[in-house]
Amino acid sequence: MGTPDELLTVSEERARGRVGVKWSKHGPDVLAAWVADMDFDPPAPVITAIRAHTERGDLGYGPFAVDLAPAYADWQERRHGWAPNIEQIHPFTSALHALETALWNTTDPGDGVVVFTPIYYPFLDAIANSGRRRIEVPLITDGWKLDVERFEAAIDDTTKIILFCNPHNPTGRIFDDDEIAAVADVAERHDLLVITDEIWGDLTHQPGFIPLGATDERFVGRLVTLGSASKTFNLAGLRTAVAHIDHAPLTATLETMPGHLHGSPSTLGITGTIAAWTACDDWLWAARRTIEVRRNQLATRLAADLADVGFQIPQATYLGWLDFSAYDIGDDPSEWLLKHAQVALSSGAKFGTGGRGHARINVATSSEILDGVIDRIASTLSTHRPDHFGSTA
Repeated sequence: MGTPDELLTVSEERARGRVGVKWSKHGPDVLAAWVADMDFDPPAPVITAIRAHTERGDLGYGPFAVDLAPAYADWQERRHGWAPNIEQIHPFTSALHALETALWNTTDPGDGVVVFTPIYYPFLDAIANSGRRRIEVPLITDGWKLDVERFEAAIDDTTKIILFCNPHNPTGRIFDDDEIAAVADVAERHDLLVITDEIWGDLTHQPGFIPLGATDERFVGRLVTLGSASKTFNLAGLRTAVAHIDHAPLTATLETMPGHLHGSPSTLGITGTIAAWTACDDWLWAARRTIEVRRNQLATRLAADLADVGFQIPQATYLGWLDFSAYDIGDDPSEWLLKHAQVALSSGAKFGTGGRGHARINVATSSEILDGVIDRIASTLSTHRPDHFGSTA
């Protein structure tokens, strides 16, 4: 790999042949563009490493999860110029596992957790399910920028955590230096822990992403960074993640917990993740190139065939945040489109304030599948344009 025109691809037949939820949940007639899995095959070195384990019958205990730490640290330094402390890197089974562990051990029921909405909805579920209080700070819809005044005004005496997501899911925004400085300032002045989800940091379409741990000294001692190869290399099913914990109270609490409450990635998860972080740079180059082409394909098709759908081109991720509010199809366009167009998108309403009337689309697929998704949406919405409101049931 490595030529400018080399792109990843997959047939619809191969995608549908997998047992994962993306293509199996909604049945054989629905085109799937919802959950954040790529349709591309994972990198060959990952498959080779996992296959070697299975062919040896090597499914006993080990390798050690601690082996993830140097691989993650080296990856971060090579890709992003951040050298995390290996001693502060802890293994988890997923980024959400790490998030919930941090949330549970640093807050009490009723404490406030700031989220910048719309936001990845399992974050909202994690807050609610733990009995903590969700403090929504809606982003400015023009550019999905942080509203600093609104952010500052949202903080109260019970606020304990800022839950950050950069690059941002679902909008694909990379927060700029001024916005990050504002987060650092509020965190320092109010003595808040910042939990930052950076699992999309390798899938950027322009410069600008820097891990929070490498940005501002005010984050020192108050930062938990969530990392995983899951989104970068299409490995979510390996259930492997890490957290860099630069927060002494959380570290001390974790040391008092029984070991098995921490959980542990599996043998195959550790093996595949280490292979991804050490041997798959060429695959990532091709994946980023492919996703950028698909992102541009989506923008072109929307402009030509669905001009009333609001869309701001994302700076990162393989997601698109679509605004269907100009159409008479309700607060949850994904539900309507699944029923009428047989297209599966993610429900925007689940993503908190600003999500109604929106849906999230996944473009990490083939050109043909993406065109099929847009074709179905455009055909179905042709009788629901703004100038046709009320003309159909």
